[in-house]
Amino acid sequence: MSLLFNPADLKELLHNFYTLTKIRTVIFDDSFHELAAHPTRHSTYCHIIRSDPRAESKCITCDQTAIMHCKKEQSMYTYQCHAGLTETVVPIKADNLVIGYIMFGQMLQTDSREDLWQTICTNLSSYHMDKEALYSAYLRKKSISKDIIAAYAKTMEMSASYLYLSRKLVLKKDPLAQEIDTYITEHIREDLSVPVLCNHFRISKSFLYKLSEQSFGMGIAEYIRKTRVQLAKKLLGDSKMPVFEIANQIGIPDYNYFTKVFKREAGLLPTTYRKEYSMR
Repeated sequence: MSLLFNPADLKELLHNFYTLTKIRTVIFDDSFHELAAHPTRHSTYCHIIRSDPRAESKCITCDQTAIMHCKKEQSMYTYQCHAGLTETVVPIKADNLVIGYIMFGQMLQTDSREDLWQTICTNLSSYHMDKEALYSAYLRKKSISKDIIAAYAKTMEMSASYLYLSRKLVLKKDPLAQEIDTYITEHIREDLSVPVLCNHFRISKSFLYKLSEQSFGMGIAEYIRKTRVQLAKKLLGDSKMPVFEIANQIGIPDYNYFTKVFKREAGLLPTTYRKEYSMR
């Protein structure tokens, strides 16, 4: 999948965030290609660690693992890297599809600097780097509380939505994928099995699977399921339609199966979701 964007727009957002927080932020596309960063250079602490190619490789692996977790759960993810720093990844979404990520971090969050430093020394013991310079950089890092990090994360979550809604990042889809997406939306109540889609669009199963992964970031069955649940959420929140009728509207007439699918995707039963998110 490809993203269209204006580098100046992304840099302005990251510059403003850094002005407020003094935290480095990076925007990646879905393939983990860096689109923008501010500051462009890693912190002194991270720069020292990355002086050893093996340690740098571990840093990249940590980031990729976090992004994959974020993609799977489709929600922001805060973690501690192998070098003891706290980082957060926030998904940039286009409807049900994760099209990119905002990662910010290289932050220090700990109740005991000395205990954390001992853990860091153990983790980095096999790498070649200037440990004295690293410790000096470590001491200069300001410790940030969990509450502050959570507030920054929420701010970035809203910024991620802003990027897409304001068209700072635009998803460029394959024309056929757009046709399939429209067909799914317009025929959501009907049979949307792979054979039906392949027959309608005159394509093979293998081609449909590949196109879905490239354009939607997931298998076609999963994409249809998420689309149905997304519509169910809207109907639960915006209408007083009975749950069994909503199940029919989105193409899952088996009430028990609908409840099971909805809970797996949304984390809540449909009735509970309605109570918590319905329009007041």
